[in-house]
Amino acid sequence: MVISLLMWCLFGYYWFVVSKREIGAETLQALVVLSIVILVGLIVTFWWVKHNKKLALRNRRNTPPPPVPEPFESDTLNRPIIAPSINELQAASIIDIELVPYTEEEKAADPDNEYPGKKVYSVVRGRR
Repeated sequence: MVISLLMWCLFGYYWFVVSKREIGAETLQALVVLSIVILVGLIVTFWWVKHNKKLALRNRRNTPPPPVPEPFESDTLNRPIIAPSINELQAASIIDIELVPYTEEEKAADPDNEYPGKKVYSVVRGRR
């Protein structure tokens, strides 16, 4: 990108130089140099795009990243989670989630918890 931008700056400079001269051998030489610079800039730019596409094809971006295992001991509010196995929860069609308040002993054991309580997951058998 930077090389291509510099090539365009050089292109503008050469047009500035050419516009101040009379058409002669020097002008034709400047046009040849300008044409070569433009051609090299285009070739480098297309090569760079092709190179990046090739890298993207080999990269893992074509497939989603593997799922990161989520901790299942507590929720985002730091409440403990009581649940059957993760496989049983994934197989269930209906899951009941209940928030159960802490008992007095549990409150005393964790007095700094802003959201005292437990999150209880249970698989519902049959239909409601």
